[in-house]
Amino acid sequence: MSNLLSYIVLFSFPFLAVILFNRLGATKGIIWTILAGYLFLPVRPVIDLPVPGLPYIDKTFVPALCALILVGVAQRRELRLAAIARRRAGSEGQQSPDGAETPAERSRGWWLVNLLVFVAIAGPVVTTLTNAEPLFRGVRTQAGFQLYDAGRAVVTALVMLMPFFLARKYLSTVEAHRAIIWAFVVAVLVYMLLSLYEVRMAPTLNRKLYGFFAHDWRQHIRRGGYRPILFTEHGLRVAIFLAMGIIATAVSARLPEQAKRKTWLLLGLIPLFIVFWMTKSLGSFMIACVFVPIALFVPMRTQVLVSAVFALVILLYPMLRGAGWIPVDRIVSFAASVEEQRAESMQFRLENEDILLERAALKPLAGWGGQGRWLVFDERGEKESIPDGRWVITIGQYGWLGYLSEFGLLTLSILAIAWRRKTLEIGVATGGLVLILTANLIDLIPNSGLTPLTWLVAGALTGWYERQRAAKAVPERASKTRQPMMERKSLAATRTRRI
Repeated sequence: MSNLLSYIVLFSFPFLAVILFNRLGATKGIIWTILAGYLFLPVRPVIDLPVPGLPYIDKTFVPALCALILVGVAQRRELRLAAIARRRAGSEGQQSPDGAETPAERSRGWWLVNLLVFVAIAGPVVTTLTNAEPLFRGVRTQAGFQLYDAGRAVVTALVMLMPFFLARKYLSTVEAHRAIIWAFVVAVLVYMLLSLYEVRMAPTLNRKLYGFFAHDWRQHIRRGGYRPILFTEHGLRVAIFLAMGIIATAVSARLPEQAKRKTWLLLGLIPLFIVFWMTKSLGSFMIACVFVPIALFVPMRTQVLVSAVFALVILLYPMLRGAGWIPVDRIVSFAASVEEQRAESMQFRLENEDILLERAALKPLAGWGGQGRWLVFDERGEKESIPDGRWVITIGQYGWLGYLSEFGLLTLSILAIAWRRKTLEIGVATGGLVLILTANLIDLIPNSGLTPLTWLVAGALTGWYERQRAAKAVPERASKTRQPMMERKSLAATRTRRI
């Protein structure tokens, strides 16, 4: 059970967010508020206020709300200072500074992204309304959803997407992408040191600090050591963050502004990989081994193309899995060649996926909803299924509406950037974020590591692509509007000469 300190830390976090925004500015303030909240706030407490429709107050809600409020305050301050500067310039007879918005800032965003956002928010309402019937779990009866549950479903979706919204609007520049990359580098160094401690001394930091262990202790015991869990929900989430951080370190070595640190960053990859191997998370370690060489040596446009292939497979994975085009038997055989225990774990996950997909097929459009309604129980009311992959969790809870909206938002920016890679100026930081997001998406197939950091990176890439798309559309529209005017002037001059 969580102790008093966990509540104090959770409710003191807004003060830390204020300090971050004041010291670092709005852009870095958003990044570090979301990043610090996810990495160091306690998984519990989860406070459920007795008011229908309100979200849970936890480590996801508090940082997102703090970032939203503080970036609004920072934006109003900038607008007020700009208005004062314009008034002073006017009183001194100088030309007023240009405060006009750029075409990308005026743009309302790509319509397809807006459609997916609408479906992601409205889809849970459809799920709630189509699951009003009670379910019988052996001797226990589970009540159906009421109308007020739709309100909480919408608010929960908004909280989940808040990092995406913030990054889409405020982290859509190349400078913001560089700040995200460097924030991952700093954060992974801290988390590697903490992971090294838990590998040797047991995963007890969260219990010592906050008074509880967040998951099953047995899943974090490994031969010759432990799997670190730190302040997350599971050790696998620590592993995928370490993989994303190592990829960011490789990307930062290619940034022009980090030229003086390039040697140290490259040398730092060696101890990072050693510690990462000691955390005993083979899947995430293999992801890092694949993407770090790509980040170091492959050109940007090729990086994006490779990432798009992975993203397309992930987006179509349920269809490919159902059609038998995913070589699951070979995957299990490969895991068995590494370690028999890993093969058994993989086989167990695949069997559970089949069970859960059969139940999801009964309500394919909007799913069964949360509160365990989408799980399979036996006649005694005992669970017969244990979910792991985020994709099967989403399909079971929210059906194809939820899956296509959620994974569509996560993969669309990668696919769009790859489609127009020859016309876009893809920088090192932007290409690096594409690799980091792709690595996280691959992990969502076997695991459930969809975090605020995933949405932050996806939002930053989506916003950047929308800015590029809007900036390229303006000259085209301008040329189309200028051409008729030039033709009219030429026609008028011809008539004048005739007269």
